[in-house]
Amino acid sequence: MLTSVPIAWLWLLAAASTALSSCLLGSWIPLRKFRIAYPVTMVTGGAVLVVVCRLQGFGLAEALVMYSSAHIGLTLGLLPQRALFREVFERWRKGEPTDHIKIPGSHHAFLAFCVVGALFAGFALTR
Repeated sequence: MLTSVPIAWLWLLAAASTALSSCLLGSWIPLRKFRIAYPVTMVTGGAVLVVVCRLQGFGLAEALVMYSSAHIGLTLGLLPQRALFREVFERWRKGEPTDHIKIPGSHHAFLAFCVVGALFAGFALTR
């Protein structure tokens, strides 16, 4: 379904999902190094994903849809943790220990559910 649209729109979808993910996570974790490193890491990972997909016989359109789906799932899955990100950052900035702050198991489960669900939706949209 999505693979039938022009490839330029899929590049735009990939860029928009990367920008949205970077902006949201950058606002939750206001470190300059993170704001630079996160998009670079995600784009590099996306390039590796495209290469691996091409080597496995998938087209560029399928790879871009899966990349965008993964970013959407990651961003949605991290929504419940944004308060924890800010709390850890504030304590870290003040020099207080942050070892005792644990992420609840329900947050891990929600993150996994969102990422896997978005990837299944992306896979379904490529067929």
